[in-house]
Amino acid sequence: MLDKVEGMPQHVLGDFKATHPRDRDAILILIGLLWFGLLAGFIPDMLRNFIDGREYQMVTHLHAASSVAWMGLLTWQTLLIRERQPLVHRANGKRFGPLLGSIVALSAVATVWFADHARLGNSSFNPAVMAFQLGHVFPFAVLTAIGLANTDQPDLHKRMILLGIIGIVDAGWSRWIGLDIRELIGQGYGGQLLGRYPLSWALMLAIAVYDQNTRGRLHPAFLPAVGFTLFTQISAAMLFFAPWWPAVAVRILGG
Repeated sequence: MLDKVEGMPQHVLGDFKATHPRDRDAILILIGLLWFGLLAGFIPDMLRNFIDGREYQMVTHLHAASSVAWMGLLTWQTLLIRERQPLVHRANGKRFGPLLGSIVALSAVATVWFADHARLGNSSFNPAVMAFQLGHVFPFAVLTAIGLANTDQPDLHKRMILLGIIGIVDAGWSRWIGLDIRELIGQGYGGQLLGRYPLSWALMLAIAVYDQNTRGRLHPAFLPAVGFTLFTQISAAMLFFAPWWPAVAVRILGG
């Protein structure tokens, strides 16, 4: 079956430990799309809040700074591999990865609590949205932890780190064109799912197509990781529409 994949060196087919000639550019393109997906939503959102005179919670600034730092670290690490400096790459990952990843995840949860708690008195605020806000933290935390724990397996490490970030790209998408999608097709299941997750779906599909074309198969960890991400997304939507959830969310928020 692998012999049918044309134009690929035989030692690369099906071997995720071997570097494919297109890997270097493909990863940079993916990282560029991740930057776009996150910033395309958050920058306009920040501008709208600035114009409206809304102030962010202090922990929100911490989360924003740590998230940008995480993306900066990812970009730097990728460039180090392109420059064939794996030892520096690994040293940086051990030095900064666990601490910075933990700050991103914990500050995300703290931002959700403090920001939503402050909005409890707003009649237009729907506390059920916390299901989506917390939902994308789980894929990032779990897949990133797996990636950081497996630096001795570069193929697994690389895919888990990237899939972990893909799991939170909806946070930017939903603030960008996702708002228009939900306005267009409604606020039901379809509107919530299509207004939040298509970019993450497209990026996960792109990884699958790329690995299939360059290796002739999917990485063994790919489907479990994607399945976990999709599970959290669908579960968040189901929780959002559960009639009992808003009251529980208010209690969690101290209301």
